[in-house]
Amino acid sequence: MRTQSPARTLLGVLGIAAVLTASACGSTDETGTAEPSPGSVTSTTSEATTTATTTTTPSAPTETTETTAPHPDRCLIGELQVTLGEASGAAGSQEIPLVFTNTGTRDCVLHGYPGVSYVAGPDGPQVGAAAERDGGTETPVTVAPGARATAAVRATVVQNYPAETCGPTPVAGFRVYPPNDTGSVFVPYATTGCSQTGVKQLSVQPVTG
Repeated sequence: MRTQSPARTLLGVLGIAAVLTASACGSTDETGTAEPSPGSVTSTTSEATTTATTTTTPSAPTETTETTAPHPDRCLIGELQVTLGEASGAAGSQEIPLVFTNTGTRDCVLHGYPGVSYVAGPDGPQVGAAAERDGGTETPVTVAPGARATAAVRATVVQNYPAETCGPTPVAGFRVYPPNDTGSVFVPYATTGCSQTGVKQLSVQPVTG
């Protein structure tokens, strides 16, 4: 009987081991690409790419409003003295001139109707209806320092109205607003007015030179 040498025995063992290793790693297909062994899982992750589209709407243009004084040359109450001229009688009424004197240091303009109402006192409440505008032509009047302009006020003799319609009430004078001004002044004129606002007791015309 022929005895194998130890070297040949070792080579045989190594050959068997190589065959087992190749089987465990999987087979090779015809293209030479190694196929995965059974139980192996190849996971493919598909990453979706989302593109956000932002739509920019042009903003509306900013509107710039320039604020200017509507009557920069108007006469203000602080530079006017308001007095009453001589009243004249008419049928059932009195016509009373409102006199505006420029006490300031500049030329200024009075244009349009003054505001006029009866009041119970210098700081008292208004009595009845304010003066209604009574025709006339609105013309700008330039008033130099020391010069004057006038506006005619017509005051109805309220005793001609029935007492229940008028509601006669003593008044101390007028509250006067120059045209285009929110400032006012009290002008003494003691008389009787109607407390009922539905009664026409005063009317006023535009300022004239």
